[in-house]
Parts: sequence; structure tokens; C-alpha cells
Amino acid sequence: MKELIEISFSPVNAFFSIMSIILFLYWILVIIAGIDPDLFDIDFDSADLETDLDHHTNDIPDRPESSDGNGFMKILEYFNFDELPLMFILTIIFFSMWFISINTTYYLGINSILIGFLLLIPNFLLSLFVVKIFSKPISYFYKQVNHKGEPEIDFLGRRCVVFSALNNLKTGQVQLSVNGDPIRLSARSNTDEQLIAGQQAVIVRENEDKKYYYVEKFDY
Repeated sequence: MKELIEISFSPVNAFFSIMSIILFLYWILVIIAGIDPDLFDIDFDSADLETDLDHHTNDIPDRPESSDGNGFMKILEYFNFDELPLMFILTIIFFSMWFISINTTYYLGINSILIGFLLLIPNFLLSLFVVKIFSKPISYFYKQVNHKGEPEIDFLGRRCVVFSALNNLKTGQVQLSVNGDPIRLSARSNTDEQLIAGQQAVIVRENEDKKYYYVEKFDY
């Protein structure tokens, strides 16, 4: 144990050890104080959303979408960053990097800060694949019951209001009220019709990957 502590807080590994401790304390607070794990979550659909001007103006022609701004998000999605709240992902990354760094230091006898710094990139990349492997099974259990221990809400058949423009290929957002609480969901059109902000819609089904819902225009 003494040797593990010495290696953990050596100059090469101290950063990972401190971050792992901070994340451990964070999850203790989540359990005791009920902090929302989604507080620092990333909105992966924001790159697909149009500007507020586009939401409320119909006479402006469509602009070609640029994939440059979405490239980073696509990389994050590849490593399943959209499967779990950000704090879950960061916890897996830092604990993985700590574990890899500790074992590398121990078995290879690395004490040089420079070498430890050069190993950050391969360590980080390897940890991303650890995230990709473990995020799927963890997200399955996380989605069954949310962090407050409440059963999932059945959104199918509920009326909603389109919050940002969407179609059958472009993800937008819809808003509805459940027990007085406003909730926003990622959504796409269930038909070829494009829906714009402010239109009434109804949720008809959920995407197979449970990443968004399909909605249709609600006709009075």
C-alpha cells in the first residue's frame, strides 16, 4: 500500500491521482446531496440546431450546413460520449488514465516527468477506447432508472411544441410539460414534412438507439 501511494503521488502520476480523488468525492456528493449528474452534460444536438433567427423567420433561404463545426461532436459520439452524462465519461477517463499510468510507471520504472508527459497522448487515446467499451453497458442500466430513482416517463402520444426546427434527417428539439415541469427532448420528423419552432406536434415513437423521438405535426 505504501508503495502504491508513493507511485500514485509521484510527479508523473500526481495529476491523475488528484483528479481521481476529486471525482470520487464528487460522486460521494451525488449520492449524499443528490447533485444532478446531468448538470455538466453536453448538448450533442446543439450542432444540428438552427439559429434563433432561422427558428422564427421563414423568408430567409436555407443555408448550406457546414460539417466543420460538427466534426468534434462526431468524434465524441464515436466514443459514446452521448451515451452517458459528462461526469460519468470523465470519471471513466481519469480512472483509466490513472490505472494505465500507475502500471506503466511501476513495470517500466518511469520516473521522468518528460517521458510521463509524452505518454499522455497514447494514454488518453487508450482511455477513450475504454470509455467506448464500458459506456454502452453502463448507459443501459442508467437509462432503465434515472439518477433520482424514478421510473422513466412515457412520452409516446404526448403533445408538444417544436422548440427548434427539425425534419426527418435533422435533429431538433421539442418541449412539453410533465406534472408542471417543462421538458425538452431531441426529436426528428416522422414524415418528410419539416416542422418549425412554435408548431404543435405529437410524439409518435422513439428512435431505436433511444437518442431522440419521432414527432408528427398535430392538426387541430
